[in-house]
Amino acid sequence: MGKRLLTPFAAALALAWLFAFAGAARGQNARAYTEAPLPQPEGFYKYVTDNANVIDPATKERLATILNHLKERADIEFAVVTVPTTGGQDIFEYSLSLARGWGIGSNEGEKNGLLLVVAVNDRKWQVQVSRHLEGDLPDALAGEIARQRLVPQFRQNNYGQGISDFMQAAVATLAEKRGFQLEGIDQSYAYREPVRRTAPTRAREANGISLGACCLIVVVIIILISLAGRGRGGRGGRGGWGGGGGGGGWLTSILVANAIGSALGGGRRSSGWGGGSGWGGGGGGGGGFGGFGGGGDFGGGGAGGSW
Repeated sequence: MGKRLLTPFAAALALAWLFAFAGAARGQNARAYTEAPLPQPEGFYKYVTDNANVIDPATKERLATILNHLKERADIEFAVVTVPTTGGQDIFEYSLSLARGWGIGSNEGEKNGLLLVVAVNDRKWQVQVSRHLEGDLPDALAGEIARQRLVPQFRQNNYGQGISDFMQAAVATLAEKRGFQLEGIDQSYAYREPVRRTAPTRAREANGISLGACCLIVVVIIILISLAGRGRGGRGGRGGWGGGGGGGGWLTSILVANAIGSALGGGRRSSGWGGGSGWGGGGGGGGGFGGFGGGGDFGGGGAGGSW
């Protein structure tokens, strides 16, 4: 029985080490994205960078006014960037590099910031949320807002409207949770319903769910194989737990599962679909002068998808 248990447990331990190493490597890569792929914008329109030319002038001016007011009165920096394409670079990496490289957010106190990147020809979007905002605007909720407000408009090629709807809903949600007045930022916010999570969503569409599910399946299979081997060789043991080897097998299974879970949790937190990041800065100011605040403290989380 010992030999039958040894192989699956050795495989489980190897998997645990593999995922721990992969998670750490992804975390280091996520923290390395600090060189912005675009020059930092300045002035009144720095919060609305429309390189894809999909936002009409009236919407761009309204958004810029709202986002400048948001910085002035709530010390939160929201920004949107549209590009035709990321040029083959993963949009998560692209957006994280922008968020950190530009230093979006306040550099004093809480580093509150959010970045929405839209790659029009790639038909992909990505939201990066700062660490200091993710308690009130977690990644899953940011993704839910985007799927409700942004994606339907994008599918009709109404890019300016989709971006505006997303930004307004995100600000209304934060205003409700943090208690600042929408009317002081833009009167139309007073009539916007904040978005609340009502059910589990698929905010982490490509990475977190599939990886976690695969690991869970592997762990369950290993435990079942171990139990089957113990059942064939240890029917003479005492009680439902069999002999001493069976009890040790259960303990090892639990420890292995915990190790894999910890590895996944750490990797996800600091990698593609983990926590937020906190861009911060004081120098940008809310009145549209200069660049962003200068914080850039993003953990590499957010939400993304396509349409």
